[in-house]
Formats: sequence, structure tokens, C-alpha cells
Amino acid sequence: MLLDARKHPLLERAYARYGRRLLRRAFARVWVGGAPWPAGDGPVIAFANHSAWWDPVLAFFLSHDVFRGDGYGLMEGAQLLKYPFFRRIGCFGATMEHPAEDARGLALHAARLLSNDPASGRGGGRPRSLWIFPQGVLLPARVPLAFRSGLARFSRAAPEALLVPVAVRYEVRNEQRPEVFVRVGAPLARPDEPPARLTRRLERRLQDELDRLDGDLTAAHPAGYRVVLAGRGSLSAFYDRTAGRLRGRTPE
Repeated sequence: MLLDARKHPLLERAYARYGRRLLRRAFARVWVGGAPWPAGDGPVIAFANHSAWWDPVLAFFLSHDVFRGDGYGLMEGAQLLKYPFFRRIGCFGATMEHPAEDARGLALHAARLLSNDPASGRGGGRPRSLWIFPQGVLLPARVPLAFRSGLARFSRAAPEALLVPVAVRYEVRNEQRPEVFVRVGAPLARPDEPPARLTRRLERRLQDELDRLDGDLTAAHPAGYRVVLAGRGSLSAFYDRTAGRLRGRTPE
């Protein structure tokens, strides 16, 4: 059974504020680098690795606050039945009682969400995006990627959508709290190739971005990255500021 997205603008804005608060409490900073997000009003399918509970919260923040898009996300049907609120902020899924039929329904619904239909009134003119974690399950950060078939199926249903790899790492570096690093890859137009081959190619494309991100993290301040969200100050940062002020005083 299809559980379609029924987005409500007021609830979407409320959840955006809540998500920002959660991220600020948990992380020292959120950084974004790599390629520019696609310009224009064409649809995007963003696909990311799935290594932390925070991934959906981060994806919502990136879509809504950083890239200023009208974002949607795929969620397990059982979770949507348990938490139907998420349908009101753009999530959709299926119960998968009839796998083949439900898979087709998901792809068609994704295509409708991404379609350029001025009469729909969705998104207030913002570009549409669909966020997918094609591994399908939460896995450790550096296991080899193995995508399920949904990404290829959705891209075939919405051939006008650009495919954008989004690599994510959660790293504890010089702060009490971890930092989030996001690297956006260059967009790809969907090639005309069989789903299995497309799936493997997109796997390699995201793995390339993850490898580049790991290389970027060898620098203390990764070049080309900007802070898009600053969290609460840590005890170490407070100590450094206090110690600096004390060292700067001159005896009377």
C-alpha cells in the first residue's frame, strides 16, 4: 500500500526549526563543500550514504535550509504508519505487502512529486528534490557501498531529474562535539542503461565522492568547505577563548 507525501507548509517550517535545534545541540559545525548544487528549477534526485541516525535530519536541513528546495524523502512504510507526521513534511513509502506493485507505485509517486507542474502549487516555486539512501539500511560508515535497486528505478521514472551524489562523514576532530562534513558531487544526467548497470555505476560515483571527502579531511581546515550551521560552543572552545582573554591582559 502506497503512503503518499502530503506536505503541509506550516508543519514543514516547524520541523525545519526543530531540526536546526537538534543539529546545533549535537554537532560543533556542519560543513558543505564539493560541487555547487545544481542551479535552475529542474528536479534533482540526491543519493547519500546512510551511516547515522542523523542522516534524515541532515538531509531535511540541507534541502530546506541550505539548498532552498522543495524536498521529499523515501521512508519505510512501517515507520510511516507508526509516525504519520512525517508524511506532512514530505516523506512517502509503502507497506510492501505486494512488493512489485508497491515498487511501481513508489516510482510513479516519486515521478509525480518531481514533475514540473505549475498547477500543483507545490513548493512555492522552489526546485524539487528527492533524497534517497540507496543502501536501504543503516550501516557502519566505511563499509563497501551496496545499493538496492530503488535509486535506478526512481531515476528511470523521472528521466529529467539530475542525479547528485552526496557524501557525508561525522567526525570527531578538535572539538568536544563531532562535526558533519558534506561533499556534493557533480550532477549526472541519467544514462540510458539497464537498471543493474546504472545501480553499480552510481555506487562507484558515490564511493568516489566519499574517498575524496576522506582526503579532504586530512587538512585541518578543508579547502572549499563552508560552515552552514554552527552548533553550541564546546567546553574546549570556551576554555580557549577564556585562556586567550586572560593571556591578553596586562598586569596593572
